[in-house]
Amino acid sequence: MKILCYLTAHGYGHAVRTSTICNELSRNVRLIFRTTIPENFFREEVKRPFEYLPGQFDCGCIQSDSVTVDKKETLQTYMTLAEQNIARLEEEVRFCREQRIDGIVSDITPLAFEVARKARLPSVAVANFTWFDIYAPYMWEFPSFAPFLEKIRQQYQMADLLLELMPSMGMPYFANRVRIPPVAKQGRNKSGRLKEHLGLEKDLRIALIYVGELGMEEIRWGDLGKVRGWHFLGIYPLPGASANYHLMDKKTFPYEDLVASAELMVTKIGYGVVSQALINGTPLIYLPREDFAEFPVLEKAIQKWGHGYRLSKEDYCTLKWEGVLEEVSKRERPKPVPSEGGRICARQIEDLIRRSNPQKFLGK
Repeated sequence: MKILCYLTAHGYGHAVRTSTICNELSRNVRLIFRTTIPENFFREEVKRPFEYLPGQFDCGCIQSDSVTVDKKETLQTYMTLAEQNIARLEEEVRFCREQRIDGIVSDITPLAFEVARKARLPSVAVANFTWFDIYAPYMWEFPSFAPFLEKIRQQYQMADLLLELMPSMGMPYFANRVRIPPVAKQGRNKSGRLKEHLGLEKDLRIALIYVGELGMEEIRWGDLGKVRGWHFLGIYPLPGASANYHLMDKKTFPYEDLVASAELMVTKIGYGVVSQALINGTPLIYLPREDFAEFPVLEKAIQKWGHGYRLSKEDYCTLKWEGVLEEVSKRERPKPVPSEGGRICARQIEDLIRRSNPQKFLGK
């Protein structure tokens, strides 16, 4: 069985959860990733052989920092790509036939489903939201984008199955769906080994900072040194950070183990962060995210869970975290929420492809 995966290169969240699913696929499944996410990312995250072919067919949201969307630039970029995709459609279909692709999975590139329909291949969408949901509120300011938005909706309608990652935005334009519990990697709590590795005292508390690759330049990271009793970890450098911030190597401590070992995450919220927090039982501090329709859905899930702490952007950026840090120190850590989301997705994908071509896969 050979599967072609189209992935939006909007941060790493789409690729992270797709990698989790791919690691659960049967051993005889072969994969091709079609995206501009760096190949090296998949070499680190996907624990099986795969092929990689770079290509950009959508753009997600263009952002000036981790939480601010440039709506005009986003829509202009997408329109340019959509015009290019008209000519590239036949090229992609031909590629599928030459490579003898059995099915297409996408998170959540709209063109992928049109390619699948034209190539007569089964297709699976993996999503808790789509770019239709994100772009639709922008129509008030940019009504000229309306024909492109309608095309996006039509492309999503071509998917044979939606694996609806919960919590989701509903996405009523998909005809067939299966609801999926959180998809994320469960880490191992290695806080003792981590503190020993960093030369920290056992009674110090650890928080994991993740604001994305774009970062937030206005945050006074040097003031982390004023926070007593806590040390902070991250996988990206923070400009001007104090000595109690430690840049971690994922090869030494996998990211999911950092999440499980930390007593708190300081972050922006996206599906990946929320699912990681739930599965690993790690509380989180977050800030509002404007012009991103997914945010209220995720925040509602966090509030129901009861271990998310929302700060104003001003308090977040000036490191006025004392109240939350004290609250987290007093409360018992939440229990991890067990989930087989990745495995369920993998089985659904393989089952659909087998049913779509019974002559090839009968008895396998």
